[in-house]
Amino acid sequence: MRRRALAALVMVAASMLLAACGDDEQKVSPYDKVPVPAVPDRTMPVPDASAALADGQYWATANGVDGEAVQFEITQAFFGPTCEDELGADACDGEMGVQYLPSRDISVVLVRVDPLTVVNEQRENFAVPAEEFVRLVAGEAPSADAPEGFAYQPYPFLVTVLAGNVTGVQQIWMP
Repeated sequence: MRRRALAALVMVAASMLLAACGDDEQKVSPYDKVPVPAVPDRTMPVPDASAALADGQYWATANGVDGEAVQFEITQAFFGPTCEDELGADACDGEMGVQYLPSRDISVVLVRVDPLTVVNEQRENFAVPAEEFVRLVAGEAPSADAPEGFAYQPYPFLVTVLAGNVTGVQQIWMP
């Protein structure tokens, strides 16, 4: 009898815990401040154009917009001691260096890309919706949701790939 009561109590507690964790999706509003993304010691090497992108993070520059898609050039970047080990001290400005070849152009429609962030000159990171991101990269003015004085900067991005799809695009402030 005690075992059944204990089992019932455990099931009720587990159900309550699952209900508390359930459908409460965090909503991020345009230009909510977000944490600075963690930068790895290196981004993924760039495969040739015939190969799929492996899971991981790539260094990218946004080069323009084609309709709803943002055009990125991906390269490989190295940080901290790994930069000097891979590229040599002369190639690592501020403990960061980019291996520009090979590179690859990719086109990304930002539907279901999360996180999607931009950064201002003051090193503040902001979440933006896809439509706003596309407008900013296209050179248009930010929406009324932007903080006063916000101006898009052409800093590079960490582009996250999972199962062949871009799942995150986070801008990185660079001096």
